[in-house]
Amino acid sequence: MMTAVLTQKTSMGHKPIAYYSGLLDPVMKGYYPCEQALATAAFAVQKSTTIVMGSPLTLYVEHAVFTILQKSKSTLTTQRVSGYEVILSIPSLQVVRCHTVNPATFFAHPVSDDEQVHDCATYTPEKESGIGEDPISGSMLLFVDGSSFIDQETGIRHSGAAVVKGEQQGSSDTLQIVSQIPLPSLSQHKLQN
Repeated sequence: MMTAVLTQKTSMGHKPIAYYSGLLDPVMKGYYPCEQALATAAFAVQKSTTIVMGSPLTLYVEHAVFTILQKSKSTLTTQRVSGYEVILSIPSLQVVRCHTVNPATFFAHPVSDDEQVHDCATYTPEKESGIGEDPISGSMLLFVDGSSFIDQETGIRHSGAAVVKGEQQGSSDTLQIVSQIPLPSLSQHKLQN
């Protein structure tokens, strides 16, 4: 859950102007809390732009969002990283790290007295364990590919995909078809003309 409060500074403190809440997308739910905080910070800035309209905006966050952004380039997709960089680098935005109680946290869960202050400097993103670049020894070697062609007689485009298994027999490699299917008419291969 992402929550944020837009406030306006007055002589009596910060006055709430708007409350924002939203759900993390299914992909971000699987990431570490620091990366979720980065997504929430970008969400807060993006939502408040309709009210702020280019005026100076100070974002108070518990996490070091720029540190997280730099460290997460190995775990987040390039598209997400660039999106967060664009949102968090608007000229009128100032990001301030603070450890005071954020009013938006009361929406998600109550703050306990024994909660420790989070240190993003010690945060190190790790790639998913169990997924590696080296093949598992003794496993099948599978390849997937799709192709399309136009039948010269009928002018109809045909497309399909196949899964093949690679085997090494002596000094040569052979491919054996494991599965082959026609692709639906909305596939990328069919749409190409």
